[in-house]
Amino acid sequence: MKQLILLLGLLPGLAAAQQPFNYTITGQLGPLPATASVYLRQHGRLVDSARVRSGHFVLRGTSQRPELVHLLLAPEGVLAAGYRTSPYLPADARELLLEPTPLVLTSATGLRQAKLRAGPVNQDYQLFTAQCGALTEQLRGKWHPGDGVHLETLASYQRERPFYQHVIRTFIQQHPASWVSLVLLEQRRLGPAQYDQIAPLYAGLSPTLRATPAGRAYGQLVDSLRLVALGAVAPDLTLTTSTGKRVSIRDYRGQYLLLSFWSSHCACGFELQPTQAVLRRYTDRPLAVLNVSLDDQAHRKQWLRAITDYQLLGTAASDLEGPSGRAVQRYHLDAPLQNFLLDPTGHIVAINLYGEELAAELTKCLPTAHPKPTAEAK
Repeated sequence: MKQLILLLGLLPGLAAAQQPFNYTITGQLGPLPATASVYLRQHGRLVDSARVRSGHFVLRGTSQRPELVHLLLAPEGVLAAGYRTSPYLPADARELLLEPTPLVLTSATGLRQAKLRAGPVNQDYQLFTAQCGALTEQLRGKWHPGDGVHLETLASYQRERPFYQHVIRTFIQQHPASWVSLVLLEQRRLGPAQYDQIAPLYAGLSPTLRATPAGRAYGQLVDSLRLVALGAVAPDLTLTTSTGKRVSIRDYRGQYLLLSFWSSHCACGFELQPTQAVLRRYTDRPLAVLNVSLDDQAHRKQWLRAITDYQLLGTAASDLEGPSGRAVQRYHLDAPLQNFLLDPTGHIVAINLYGEELAAELTKCLPTAHPKPTAEAK
């Protein structure tokens, strides 16, 4: 009986994975400087480190559940400040999940190419990453030369995104009891959380996985997104414009409204430019644009300057309450760049559309519109 309980405890989504467990990560790497250290980053912050002695290192700890973490190798012993709290990875790093089974990495060089011996949670994650890798190889011609992270253009991103979303959805549907499926949802791998996308996937997870504390917490997020799902009446917001006037979402009843959330202290302004180009083709139509900044009071001057620098169309407004403000809470935003298209009755008809995807939706909603040609088409 004890052996059966132990076996169940090592399976993803079952009893022991819901309880705190001890984890061990060991590595045997190739020749490295005597100064080399390995850092463990979790939830965007460093939580542990170990010196690499004769290529060997050990990390031990306790986790409440299977968690996605990063191992970062610093040959000189000091990790650059930019990697301590950012989501980015240095040249030699590894992504894996904490689990009860000991994790063992072996390599003749560094972490990135190391073979991983692990339990069922990481075996599932390796399967998922292999599927994504195979897709990347198929689409490699559309990436920047030698760059496996950034896409060439917004247009190429829009073309390729559905392929990756299909891989993610398929994996979750085929592995309903795997912790990896829940982690992919938590990590927003499908993009900013959107009810119509994630609710069916969450409902398809195993009852055991949904009953875990993490599963229940994600279920609460799914329920909250009903308020801003397709077909819902958009929550009202009263904000202050850049010229000091008060404006409410209800003021736009009777016309279509693109409610665009952004922030001046990230790359949002640059990423908005393709959408701005589309909106300029519809300036003669009954379409209003309300650009809602998620900046706080400390970034007010930067926000006002960005409005001019990015030449944003429409009205610029904000509550200047930052990431914990009313705008974020009422629209359950989990990324600074999101938008909602509202019809004349205030109902949400589209979510998070950019570039030509937005143009197609505007053409459908405004059938009499004759979009102005782009510069290339003239």
